[in-house]
Amino acid sequence: MSHYFSEKQEVKSDKKIIKYTIENKNFEFITDNGVFSKTKVDFGTDVMLKVFLRENQNKKNQKFDVLDIGCGYGVVSVIIKSFFENTKIISSDVNERALELTKENLLKNNAIKNENEEFEIRKSFAFDNISEKFDVILSNPPIRAGKQTIFQIYEKSFEHLNPNGEFYCVIQTKHGAKSTQKKLEEIFRNCETLEINAGYRIFRCIKIV
Repeated sequence: MSHYFSEKQEVKSDKKIIKYTIENKNFEFITDNGVFSKTKVDFGTDVMLKVFLRENQNKKNQKFDVLDIGCGYGVVSVIIKSFFENTKIISSDVNERALELTKENLLKNNAIKNENEEFEIRKSFAFDNISEKFDVILSNPPIRAGKQTIFQIYEKSFEHLNPNGEFYCVIQTKHGAKSTQKKLEEIFRNCETLEINAGYRIFRCIKIV
């Protein structure tokens, strides 16, 4: 049985279009069977994005490098690229169907105007195929992949951040938010809870060197 974090999807393709609004901007996303949260933008992702936009209002004209780790069908990548046009973004996922959708959605929403802009779609399980360093890493970790994989994402995120780089993640209290916070504090020596909303917690950690 394949999961949304599987490389190949056995389930038959059945593309749909869903609508999403954030900060009075309207977006449409192509979704499909075999990807995470195919019927609507995941609530946790929505909360994380709203918090990120709130916390980074003064950076909208700045240039910085972003990793959308486990990008799914590209919601985070599209929103970040739409509000922060000067970002260079790498969207990574192990799910090949999700990666194809991410590219489609970046183009569909004019987050990128052409395929020569500063973005990259990369197939990678966690950080297996990622060597670069980033100013920002965002993650809605794949709970079904297990704690070991999730904690590895946290550890590798620290390694792949530039000095003063920021790691944002969302996790439900019932899915281990407390153990996540403890692990992040152990790795980064800091972990700020930016918001708690309907059982979802948004954490931000800074790589202080």
